Amino acid sequence: MRKTLIVIGVFISIFFSKNLTAAEPLECLKDAIAPEVIKNEKGFYILKGKPLNFDPCHNSVRFKVPSANTKPPLFIFVHGAGGFHDNMRAFNLFYENGFAVLGYDAFEPNGISKNMNSSVTNSQRQEMIFAATVGAMEWALKQKDIDTKRIYLYGISNGATVVVNLAAMYDKTKIKAVFSEAPAHAGMGMPDDIKVPLVLIFGKEDTYGTPVNNTGLRWLHNGSCRLNVYIPEAPKGNSFNCNINSSPQMNGESHLAWYDKQKSKKKDIQIWLYDDAAHGIFNGELRQQTRSAPDGGRFNAPEGAKSDVKVKYLNDLLTYINNNK
Repeated sequence: MRKTLIVIGVFISIFFSKNLTAAEPLECLKDAIAPEVIKNEKGFYILKGKPLNFDPCHNSVRFKVPSANTKPPLFIFVHGAGGFHDNMRAFNLFYENGFAVLGYDAFEPNGISKNMNSSVTNSQRQEMIFAATVGAMEWALKQKDIDTKRIYLYGISNGATVVVNLAAMYDKTKIKAVFSEAPAHAGMGMPDDIKVPLVLIFGKEDTYGTPVNNTGLRWLHNGSCRLNVYIPEAPKGNSFNCNINSSPQMNGESHLAWYDKQKSKKKDIQIWLYDDAAHGIFNGELRQQTRSAPDGGRFNAPEGAKSDVKVKYLNDLLTYINNNK
């Protein structure tokens, strides 16, 4: 059994290495040293130092290009708190539909293992995901096997917040559209303006992350400013004056309020709401559940969607892409 696993591991390594070196990759992160990980007094893991950039040679990176499609468009999948596993179903679905796909784990290179994921704050998660995703985007723009004028970003949860910020950093010549499913209501916040088409997506039963004694819908909830962090490398947005160092006693802006502001500026933005769906529409059947935070508090954590909703959601995504080539 051990030999079988080794052979499989070598095959996977060769397969992905072939994809990653077929174009013009950025160099591996040579001599990169991950920041020190410490556990604070509240039980959360934090980094001492800046998170690492995207490393195309890291063993978590998955880059697949359909052999039957010459220079296909690329989907970059940006994960949430669960790591790259969050996006595996969507990753495979889009590859099966003719897209090149790129996925990676932003936590592992920084010393955050899977069993530590649940004990990291949203702001710290998003700092790691943001650094990795900007690097992944720059790497993707250099690839010869894909249509670099048709790059799409798809983020879930913490990753959904990150991709909205990239929608403010790149223009339509580099990012064709951004799909942000259930962005977090704590962390780096949303940018003041966007430059590319954006779709915000929520399941109507998504109360993920809200306290069990103060349930709120994901797109309506406005979290505390003390849970936010301003990242200087990111576009200026609603966390600039609403973070742990500025107005920590106040509440931030809901995603619906932010969406309304973008619409008032005539931005190309839509919001899709799905019945019989919660957090992570592609991630399993609809289920209601709660979870515990390291500080002992409990929060709502409904996930998944009914099977017919998943089918509709995928069709909606593909139709949107087909109508906006």
